[in-house]
Amino acid sequence: MAISLKDKKLRLQKEYCKPGSVLDIGFSANPNRYLTDAVGLDISLPKSAPKNYTEVFQCNLNMEAIPTSNERFDNVIAGDVIEHVENPSFFLREVNRVMKTGGRLIISTPQANYWWTTLHNWFFRGIIGDPDPGEHLSNWTFLDMIRLLKKNGFEMELLEGFYMTFPWVPLRIRVRRFPALSWQVFYIAKKVRTPEEAILVCVDGEWKKV
Repeated sequence: MAISLKDKKLRLQKEYCKPGSVLDIGFSANPNRYLTDAVGLDISLPKSAPKNYTEVFQCNLNMEAIPTSNERFDNVIAGDVIEHVENPSFFLREVNRVMKTGGRLIISTPQANYWWTTLHNWFFRGIIGDPDPGEHLSNWTFLDMIRLLKKNGFEMELLEGFYMTFPWVPLRIRVRRFPALSWQVFYIAKKVRTPEEAILVCVDGEWKKV
């Protein structure tokens, strides 16, 4: 029996986890049946919690703190979440807060420089449907994501691809060891410190701490 890409992603999330507690952010659409005693968090919750999730929280991470204690989790999974949040730094600071030092963060997200997206933007915009039809609030290059993680207290451990797609052809090719060719990318990072309490932003030409 063939394993779907969705199921393969869930298996990879479990594989990347270190021993210990797990917070699964954005779990509602696709609960991970391979996890054990996980805690789920999402902006909306299913009618009934999966049996392998011991606790579930409803939370809007665009504006709300994660409703749990500091340094609780050994692992945090955020599968296809960060591209949908309005303030990625706030999101990662909250993730950092609820993680133990040395804990592992597992993010999957599309990469901004995917070859078909770049080709479309150069030659086919307005002619062929957009590969990213506006559902994503942000798209990340490898360097931008690594910088964002570092700024918010994380250190990269592993960067891996997932699969390569082709326009008009129902074909998916696994490219785990070649993230530059992959539409979806996994960032595996370790919490090494708490973020700085304030960050510098440029407001009307002046640098201010916020």
